[in-house]
Amino acid sequence: MKVISVSSEINQLRERFFKAVFGEAEGYVCLASRTSQQFREEFFKYPEQLPQILEYVNRAYNGADVYFCPQLLTNQKRTKGFVSTCPNVWADLDECDPSVVSPEPSIVIESSKGRWQAFWILTEPADPVDAEDASHRLAYKYANYGADQSGWDLTQLLRVPMTYNLKRHEQEVVLPKRIQEDRKYLLSVFKQIPEVPGYEWVSEPFPSDAVTSLAPESILDRYRITLDPQAHVLFTQEPREDWSKALWQLEMMLLEAGMSREECFVVAQSAKCNKFARDQRPITYLWKDVCRAYSRLQAGKPRADEIAPLLTEEERNRLEMMPETFVDRYVAWAKSRGDAAWQYHEVGAMCILSSLLSGVVRLPTSFGVIVPNLWFMILADTTLTRKSTAMDMAMELLLEVEPEAVLATDGSLEGLLQSLSTRPSRPGVFWRDEFSGLLEMIRKKDYYAGMIESLTKLYDGKYQKRVLRKEIIEIRDPILIIFCGGIRTRILNIVEQEYIISGFLPRFIFVEAKSDITQYRPIGPITEVQDNRRQLLVEELQSLYDRYSSDMIVHVGDQSVSTKRSWDVTLTEGAWDRYNEFERVMVKAGLQSSNPDVFMPTLDRLSKSGLKVATLLAAANATDGDVVVTEDVLLKAISYVEGWREYSLDVVTNAGKSMSEKQLDSISAYIRKHVDGVPRSRLMQNFHLNSRETELLLQTLDQRGLARRVKDGRAERVYPV
Repeated sequence: MKVISVSSEINQLRERFFKAVFGEAEGYVCLASRTSQQFREEFFKYPEQLPQILEYVNRAYNGADVYFCPQLLTNQKRTKGFVSTCPNVWADLDECDPSVVSPEPSIVIESSKGRWQAFWILTEPADPVDAEDASHRLAYKYANYGADQSGWDLTQLLRVPMTYNLKRHEQEVVLPKRIQEDRKYLLSVFKQIPEVPGYEWVSEPFPSDAVTSLAPESILDRYRITLDPQAHVLFTQEPREDWSKALWQLEMMLLEAGMSREECFVVAQSAKCNKFARDQRPITYLWKDVCRAYSRLQAGKPRADEIAPLLTEEERNRLEMMPETFVDRYVAWAKSRGDAAWQYHEVGAMCILSSLLSGVVRLPTSFGVIVPNLWFMILADTTLTRKSTAMDMAMELLLEVEPEAVLATDGSLEGLLQSLSTRPSRPGVFWRDEFSGLLEMIRKKDYYAGMIESLTKLYDGKYQKRVLRKEIIEIRDPILIIFCGGIRTRILNIVEQEYIISGFLPRFIFVEAKSDITQYRPIGPITEVQDNRRQLLVEELQSLYDRYSSDMIVHVGDQSVSTKRSWDVTLTEGAWDRYNEFERVMVKAGLQSSNPDVFMPTLDRLSKSGLKVATLLAAANATDGDVVVTEDVLLKAISYVEGWREYSLDVVTNAGKSMSEKQLDSISAYIRKHVDGVPRSRLMQNFHLNSRETELLLQTLDQRGLARRVKDGRAERVYPV
């Protein structure tokens, strides 16, 4: 065991660290300590209480993990609303070596062997939205080098140097490797890093004075016909509790009515639910919020309620302190093996757990027994996302533990049913790398009629009997897991809305990732560390499989019969309450959406998948005795669903669109990428359009407010709106 003696040198080093991170800024510093029994946060006024900060660290570090928030707060609560300015940019680099990162960090901390945290000191404090954007860009750019993609949050907790790292059951010392107070950066340096897709709104310039001087009442009157009446209530009345939700709803209603971002900003600025005015925050914060709402709306997502966060900031803080799960360990290893998208590794780990545990672990509920079998569909845009690579890695690991886990990788419905009929109550994986081919056959081939309905029943574990010419196939207690993938555009061209309404597609968990050449990593030899980590994962899964596959002896009269044991999962009272609230929010969002017939079953089924994930996580974490889903485990599952929800909404929004509608989407997306405008001639060339087709498409985009046409001499340019 390594022991740190608290010396004046250690105190001076920590003092130097805090002064470098916070500079001359003022506010509250949040320090946190975590033991196996509790998590505590303390707040100190900086800079005058710096001695007390050092004293707290000296007192807490022995036997506890010690963290701090790198942003100063205006109040004694670690939430985004209380971050006023940011003196630094931060990154949880995790396994990413700081030597590959540009710009070079001002401060580097080795949080454990081969894991890093970094800070970039700014020449002057930055707007929190801009600083968080810089941190987000860094995390995204270096994700495939090992950086933690969730480590960019504004209230992130990072480790204090010269304390212990106890999270990995090893007492390692958090060491400062570099503190260069004079290495400071302008915030504009980080704008050179590529934007994170979906977050382009951060860079939108603030509107001119001529726009902001408009009267909000006149704007509301202009849109009175298309405006939801509830918007007037939100504009004139203060919210009773959730100000953030009220403001977001107002912004979405204004934009859905047809207002521009600038008009929406003017109205929201004078609204009673303007939380930024209440907190005396700069008006630029409100502008960023409006741009974020506009971005979500333009992306084709449903109404505001459907994209509201599923977790509170306090719950996210709790998740930061949760011990690592098998999913975390698998993703960390898989990321070190190549440049496949981390989202794919996440569902690969989930598929492994579902394949090993869904035959013996079950959740009894008032509506019946829930078996945690899961269906995953990976949607990719090109080979750079490494869809097949990620799927192969997961299945190879599974087959090493359970060689009979895979039912098929291809074949007919009868073949799949025949395989399931021979293994009642035993999970089987239908693993197909390119699922679009099967969907195409289902749609076109007569002998595949009824396959969608049959697969849906198999997911639900329903009894099936199929009468063929030469045989009768009976399936009892099926447990089917589907792990499949496909090119996003091909899948969306094939699927129809009927697949959604019938419940077939909503049973899938969809995962998407876009190719990024900056994440490309050349092939190289496997290292001993990578190989050892894989072996540890295999041993962990083998132990898990052995534990839950052990037989149980049942006495029948004078005879003893060996049978498979099943494990009933229970939820704590707090977990049930939180799940019911989570499901209510999801179902309500679907019902209030623009198309309840497709969004409601999708979000309802996704919430049920979240409960299945919580069941698997609880079973994987249990060491002995009963399997219990606590509120923390459920929150972890909800955090996964929050990410998957965006992908599911994308699929159901675009499923069943006509070819002309999809062509409009493609042209609109192309125009949005060119802020300086696109010549009409280039659109005709790139999309193989004649003059008449081009005119009709541009008229439609113009009328929908998606594009603006400007004459340039005899030519014409098209600009995004």
